[in-house]
Amino acid sequence: MSETIVILVNGEVLAGTKQSTIDIQKRKAALLAEGLLPILMSDYNVTLMHGNKPQVGYVLFRSEAASHVLHRVPLDICGADTQGATGYMLSQALMNSIRKNGSERSVMAVITQTVVDKKSQDYENYSRQIGPWLDRAQAEQRRQLYNWNLIQKPGYGFRRVVPSPPPLEILEIDGIKQLSDSGTIVVAAGGGGVPVAQTDDGSYLGLEVVVDTDHVASILANKIQAKMMLMVIEDDEKFLEAGLDSLKFQLISKEEFRSVSENLRSDSDSVLRKVRSVDHYLMNGGELAIITTIRNLKSTLQKNSGLWIGDEEIANDIFSEQS
Repeated sequence: MSETIVILVNGEVLAGTKQSTIDIQKRKAALLAEGLLPILMSDYNVTLMHGNKPQVGYVLFRSEAASHVLHRVPLDICGADTQGATGYMLSQALMNSIRKNGSERSVMAVITQTVVDKKSQDYENYSRQIGPWLDRAQAEQRRQLYNWNLIQKPGYGFRRVVPSPPPLEILEIDGIKQLSDSGTIVVAAGGGGVPVAQTDDGSYLGLEVVVDTDHVASILANKIQAKMMLMVIEDDEKFLEAGLDSLKFQLISKEEFRSVSENLRSDSDSVLRKVRSVDHYLMNGGELAIITTIRNLKSTLQKNSGLWIGDEEIANDIFSEQS
């Protein structure tokens, strides 16, 4: 049976700035697919996840800009929108890349729902900032019309905040595993999946919350028994500040990483979330995790860069047939 790999690509890799037009995002998706080619052309089963923080921000900004003539877009629908659009761009880029290199391997994007814990204290904690900055009048209008919770930051204005309760399960996990095990390259759980909760009658309902994509990546990787989890970030600066270097090849054991994760001090939520995700994945059956940037992806797959966490023997074996 072929080994399985889960790849998580930050949303900022494709759409890092306000200037990231659709054409730019498509070009970055193509660049990503080119960098991942050694994996895509291998026998490994592949499931790819993507973040959606900037993409959801764009959808919310458009919704706000058009709110005087059109209905607003709820947060769960924003997540589904970005899964569809980004999933389309990524699956097309992956398909084009492998076709150009002589493979007929299937690629499929799957709209995914993630059940979150409504009983968690985090469900009542409005801490995750989303959407555009608003002035005082706009903020007060949204507060009255939609009962939004907002925070103020001097020099920026007001911004909406929503809860980020922990994910419990991925509803489509069995289908994702079946597709992956069949050899199909799957794009799934974009943005961590659309956040939903189960009602008293057993049906599911979308929620206006944010899901921790990194946490969902570890859950997905463990559930489909992935041997490796590869995280592709936009740049290394925040990791370097935290003492984690992916610019050059660095291999540390699970035990060493556990010590790092327990003592890590960082002002970056993105770094902390990824460290927690890797730790969760490795402590629940995962064998190898790699963190690298999109610009160093090719050299990482050649074992010349990247932060590698796991057993040295496993690290030496991985991608050996592509080296």
